Amino acid sequence: MAVSLRIPVFLLAAMVTVCAARPEEGGSSQPVLGGLEEADIHEKGVNQAIDYAISIYNQENNDLYYSRVLRVVHARKQVVAGMNYYLDLEIGRTSCTKSQSDLAECPFVDQPQEQKRTFCSFQVYIVPWLHKISMTQYSCHNE
Repeated sequence: MAVSLRIPVFLLAAMVTVCAARPEEGGSSQPVLGGLEEADIHEKGVNQAIDYAISIYNQENNDLYYSRVLRVVHARKQVVAGMNYYLDLEIGRTSCTKSQSDLAECPFVDQPQEQKRTFCSFQVYIVPWLHKISMTQYSCHNE
């Protein structure tokens, strides 16, 4: 009796696998687990990743002034054992020196000779339930 139940269960499992692997024609396909997908820049995790990326950028560069995000060029995310965020950001120099502490209202530099725009790609890894955040990699170039 057990043998006769195994065959239908096996066939059912095979059918589910085939149907799941083949999206229906004309329909939208579901995101692939572990695949990259567009991220909403208003999402909490994206904002956390951007803030962290900018803080690392400001710590590691030799500029006397803080930088802030001018524009989010592209934001993507990937579900792993946590979340990877892939951020392409345009960063601008502010008029606040790194010796200042209140950066909430720090304006961008007005003088053309002092303006500095940098484009950076960041990969930030966040595991929210472990309160872990790290910079996996980043690269920048000036305009």
